[in-house]
Amino acid sequence: MDWNLDHIAWARRLKLRHLEIFLTLASAGSVTAAARLMHMTQPAVSHWLSDIEDLVGTPLFLRNRGLRLTEAGEVLARHARRMLGDLRRTSEEIESVKSGIAGRLHVGTVLSASPVLLPRAIAALQREFPGIYVEVVEGLVTPLIERLQRHELDLIVGPLDVRGHQAGLRMEPLMRDTFSIVTRPGHPLARLRRPGWKEAAAHPWIMPPAGTVSRGRLEEAFAQAGVATPSPRIETASLVALQALLHETGYVSTLASSVAQLYKRLKLVDIVKLPEPLAFGAVGMMWSADAPSRVLAQLQDSLRATAGMQQAAG
Repeated sequence: MDWNLDHIAWARRLKLRHLEIFLTLASAGSVTAAARLMHMTQPAVSHWLSDIEDLVGTPLFLRNRGLRLTEAGEVLARHARRMLGDLRRTSEEIESVKSGIAGRLHVGTVLSASPVLLPRAIAALQREFPGIYVEVVEGLVTPLIERLQRHELDLIVGPLDVRGHQAGLRMEPLMRDTFSIVTRPGHPLARLRRPGWKEAAAHPWIMPPAGTVSRGRLEEAFAQAGVATPSPRIETASLVALQALLHETGYVSTLASSVAQLYKRLKLVDIVKLPEPLAFGAVGMMWSADAPSRVLAQLQDSLRATAGMQQAAG
């Protein structure tokens, strides 16, 4: 590969500070707001903006009641985020080598879909490679994918759907799960011998946020049963919040069955005995095709092995 940048002379004069200020301007939407965020004067920020536009040779912002990225600005912003993400990760990896850590991994997860799989896989990985450091970040799929594309994350573990079919990303299903309707222990709905969706709809609900895979599956199940989906009283994607809310309110909710079974063993919930298991879909992993690493491959192998054992155990 030719690493010579003579054919794009402006890139040789570009400084990281240019990119930091440019991205802050893009996010803040005005020179005033960016100056406040960066603890700089407005003239200083304006000078840096003028400098980077002179270097690139084209306007990066439309100036009309604030700042809005031009087409060229959108291109630069996309690559600048990845460049700064790569540099941040490079610094972390060098510091890891200096301090004797075997490697670092930043993993995003939709924990409601993988509360057993991911912890077991990480534990198995660190038993075999105790020098590997892992940071786990919980979130919703779309924001996690955006962080993956900026190289802020190495891997996402969670439900797979069409949002993962994007250029530069790879997906691999690991297991399939069902989902269960849950209540606090001793709830009247959980004590029914043959409850149905009509009985479930009669109670107030805590639901996953609109637009999530779990919410879509739940709405499909109500529709297939010919029952109108109840309007939720509360929405949350947090397992901790959900468990506390179930206990305090006596409402009804849904969990991936692997989570529900774990919580039932811990006497945190009861599972409503619906006649048919409800398909949740594939749980798997997503990663950037252009950011492979040895430690990432080791975690992926651990996830595959853990998922296989979990599926075999039922």
